Amino acid sequence: MDDGDMPMGDGGSAVINHGDMPMGDEPWGDAGDVTYPHFLINGRVPEAPETFEAKPGQRVRIRLINASADTIFALALGDHDLSVTHSDGFAVEPVTAKGLYLGMGERYDVVVTVKDGMFPLVARPVGKSSGGQGLAVLKTGSGSTPAPDAQVRELDEDVLIGSTLEPAEAARLEDRAVDTELELAFQGSMQPYQWAINGAPYGQNTPLSIREGQRVRISATNQTMMSHPLHIHGHTFALPSGLRNDTVLLAPMESVELDFDADNPGRWAAHCHNAYHQETGMMTGIDYAS
Repeated sequence: MDDGDMPMGDGGSAVINHGDMPMGDEPWGDAGDVTYPHFLINGRVPEAPETFEAKPGQRVRIRLINASADTIFALALGDHDLSVTHSDGFAVEPVTAKGLYLGMGERYDVVVTVKDGMFPLVARPVGKSSGGQGLAVLKTGSGSTPAPDAQVRELDEDVLIGSTLEPAEAARLEDRAVDTELELAFQGSMQPYQWAINGAPYGQNTPLSIREGQRVRISATNQTMMSHPLHIHGHTFALPSGLRNDTVLLAPMESVELDFDADNPGRWAAHCHNAYHQETGMMTGIDYAS
């Protein structure tokens, strides 16, 4: 499927083990399918950006949400460091970063001690050569409004991959033995445009079956040359580090183990958070009853 066949307007083998990804250089391979005319922050184009106001010296919390369908972003605030405090709503051991990657569906909280002036908050789309970038403005004093194509040097430095964060102790899952271990493999290609989990598209693949009360481990593998954010409904999981999430961005050929407690019986979905991949079949079920 060509880019021109898809809707427009975005809010945004060998196996690599999770945690071994390099910092700095973008590791996401082919990161998206669709060409967009604009990238938005809070619904606004860079030519008419959202403006946040604060006073110099204040500590400001910013909640970052990637609500896009097909775009990974690298985000930074010009002339500031970001103290990352939460991932998908769960506390982490705070880490200071210059910039941060956000996959589709991921959320992070950052705290910033703001300086005096006008500063660009830039969301640079990863792997896309048209459409510009997302831009908002932090205003704490006088100065000129940053240009729509404002560049921030922070994105030329190491950009944090959020899944490398460490959890706060209070956010860890209780330590217990794994009761059942399941496989989940992302599969597919751009030509032909076909996406699947465990050998077949949604509706033709077999849902993952678990029982209430189990500690479940899903061994997830991205068997494609694109990046995919894996999202699980109805539960939060722990990465091997203990980091709690409900969405994790998998680079090409990357694998990761996800542990969670089966404490919410029902029929749930596990899927790629790229909306086009999900709609084309990159989804399966997680089914269990009380």
